[in-house]
Amino acid sequence: MKKTIIRKLLFLLVVSIVLIPLLVSSAEQVNVIGYTPVACSRLVVTTSSVSQLSTDQIATAGAVFITVEGNNIRYRIDGGTPSFNYGHLVVASAYQNIWLNDPASIKSFRAIAIGGNAILQITYYKRN
Repeated sequence: MKKTIIRKLLFLLVVSIVLIPLLVSSAEQVNVIGYTPVACSRLVVTTSSVSQLSTDQIATAGAVFITVEGNNIRYRIDGGTPSFNYGHLVVASAYQNIWLNDPASIKSFRAIAIGGNAILQITYYKRN
């Protein structure tokens, strides 16, 4: 009986030594080497007009990470205007994201929603 209890305690100890570090490491913040996150925003993109990123944030942004929710979008980073059938397609249900790390591309980003409003979750980064 004592051996069974000791084995169970030993098993629990080994499991806790292995699992606790895994659980703790999965909760750590994601770091992007060379960049520090400085702001987050939410942008509603409609089907009726082209949207741009916040002019306050893009003035100093070295990079942006954009998650698309709700509906698909088309976007351009060359300063041109995206439309229903022209521009890079991002399919929201495929969990596609946009990562821009060029200030000119960030300032030129334009998006339009396809099939209904989309929501962009945006994180702005500065270069370290």
